[in-house]
Amino acid sequence: MRLLLTFVVCASLTACGFHLRGQLPIPDSIKTISVQSDDRELRTKLVEALSFSGATVVESPSDALALLDLKNVRYEREVLTIDDRGKVTGYILRYRARFTLTSAEGESLRQSALVTRRDFNFDPDLILQAEIEEESLRQDMLTDLTQQILRQIATVTASLAPAGPAVSIGRVTRT
Repeated sequence: MRLLLTFVVCASLTACGFHLRGQLPIPDSIKTISVQSDDRELRTKLVEALSFSGATVVESPSDALALLDLKNVRYEREVLTIDDRGKVTGYILRYRARFTLTSAEGESLRQSALVTRRDFNFDPDLILQAEIEEESLRQDMLTDLTQQILRQIATVTASLAPAGPAVSIGRVTRT
């Protein structure tokens, strides 16, 4: 009985379009993609996420159906709070990136500027712990930025998918 219940739950999740985090359907029209970036860390995360989603990532843009070009990738830290001794006790952390997605023919499919932000408060007497926590937050922000880019790509690619029949109540209508 428990096995049957597990099967029903899994089947209903896949039927409603549920995907594991990071796994978005990539249509055949851009399934072979080249990712260009000066930021090696973000590029690596995107290549992994795209591969996990079923895309083939190639090095050369000439071998790709689409080019994802990441620019102005920056990690920033701004003072948020200072204690009565004048020591910093908090920062605003930001990760910024701009990207352009173009087809092999050079058609611009999407351009976007994305930002992730975290407030980071800490005890200035525990510097090592603060450094470890900041690095953990930075990695989390990098993952969020990767997810934002994948979602942006997914919205573009929905319009590239071949149109199927439009469904109306009671009958199927061809479009």
